[in-house]
Amino acid sequence: MSIELLFENRKTVGRKLWLVIKDNGYTKSSFSKLTGISRPTLNKLIDGDINNLATFENHLQKIFDKQIINADKLLKYSPKYQEKEETKLALSDNAPNEHSRNSRAQKMFDILEDIVHLCELYQT
Repeated sequence: MSIELLFENRKTVGRKLWLVIKDNGYTKSSFSKLTGISRPTLNKLIDGDINNLATFENHLQKIFDKQIINADKLLKYSPKYQEKEETKLALSDNAPNEHSRNSRAQKMFDILEDIVHLCELYQT
């Protein structure tokens, strides 16, 4: 499967990648460490928000190099288990437009997000 086809379908690739991550018991943090992809970049990859082909290819190759899944199987991937209903969250962001989280707050936010994902994995 060509990287161009994957890139054209990057939103689907992101959704499938997220299923691969969850089905294999990874959190975003553990997957990030395993593949060497930064957490913010992994989020963009999952959201299908990487708009540069070379960057997209570079990060997908890191995943393929770890033999977690290959290019041919990624777009065709179906979840091992029925998808559970996503946890509904209501968030409010009243921060000013120019505001950004400091590194400590971002790290804590990432940990909380991992906890939510772990709860989803073990939810019965």
